Amino acid sequence: MASLSEAEQEGPEAMEAKIEDDEQDTLPKYLKCNYLDAVVGKEIHNYWGNRVLEHTTSNGQVLAIKVSSPNGIDRSQADMMHHAATHGVLAPEVRGVYDVITKRPIARVMVSERVPGVPLVDVWQAMSEDEQRSIKGQLRGQIQHMRTLVHPYIGRINRQPTRNIYNTTFIRHCGPFEDEEAFDNWCLDRLSGGTIQHWRWKKVLERQRRKSTGRFVLTHGDLSPRNIMVDGSTITGIIDWELSGFYPEYVEYAFAIGIGPGMEAWWIPVLKEVLEPCSSEMVKFTGLIEERMSSY
Repeated sequence: MASLSEAEQEGPEAMEAKIEDDEQDTLPKYLKCNYLDAVVGKEIHNYWGNRVLEHTTSNGQVLAIKVSSPNGIDRSQADMMHHAATHGVLAPEVRGVYDVITKRPIARVMVSERVPGVPLVDVWQAMSEDEQRSIKGQLRGQIQHMRTLVHPYIGRINRQPTRNIYNTTFIRHCGPFEDEEAFDNWCLDRLSGGTIQHWRWKKVLERQRRKSTGRFVLTHGDLSPRNIMVDGSTITGIIDWELSGFYPEYVEYAFAIGIGPGMEAWWIPVLKEVLEPCSSEMVKFTGLIEERMSSY
C-alpha cells in the first residue's frame, strides 16, 4: 500500500497548499507570486496580511489599493462602502474590485479613493481634550446619519449576505434575513447551553423585538480608531467596511461593546459616549454568541 504524502497526512489545507505550490512550479517565472506580492506599490497599511497600497494616477488622483487573498475581500463589502460614500457618509468611493489571476485567482484587489490623513489610533493620545471632544462630536454625527440609511431586510445591498461578525473564520457569512425574528433565530441556533438557557434568551429576544422600531440601519460593525481617518482634529473618512451591513438599531452598540473585534480597551469608553446605547441584555447575548462561535 502506498504511504500518504506529508501533505496528505496534514489534511486538506496542506493538500491545497501543495497543489498551489505545484501549480506555481508550472508557471512562467513572471507569473509566480501569491497575494502578498501580487500588486506592488507604496504600502501604507498592513493588518494581518491585508495590505493597502497608495497609487497616484497620471491625472493626479490618489487611490488606495487594498490587496487580499481571493476570498479576503467580498464584493458586497465594496458595495456597502460605496453605498455609504454616495449617501453622505465620510467613506471612500469605490472604483472597482478585481481578481488577479495567473492559472487561477491568487488575489483580490479593491480600488477606492485614498482618504487623506492618518488613523485616529496613531494620534488620539496626543490630542488635547478639546480636540478629542471635537472628534467625538463628528463621529456621533456620522453615526447618526448612518442610522437614517435603512433597508427592508438584514443583509447587504441587493440582498447579499453579510460577513459573519461572530466568527469570520469558519462560518464566513450569514443572511440575508427577512426580519429581526429570523436573525434572532439564527443567533439562538448558535447559542451554547441547554434547553433552559435557550428558552430564557428566546424570551429576552421576543421582549426586545416588541420594543424594536423594526428599522434595519446602516451599520459599520468595526468602529475601531484604526478605521477612522483624521487630518488634525477633523475626521476625513471611515474605512474598512468588511463587517458592515443593514442591521437592527441595537447592533452597532452591541457589536462594539459585546465583541469589539480587535478594539483597543481605551476606545471602548469613547464608543459608549458616542453610540446610541442598547440594553445590557443585548450586549451580553451578542457576547455569548461570539464566545460560542469562537470555540468552533
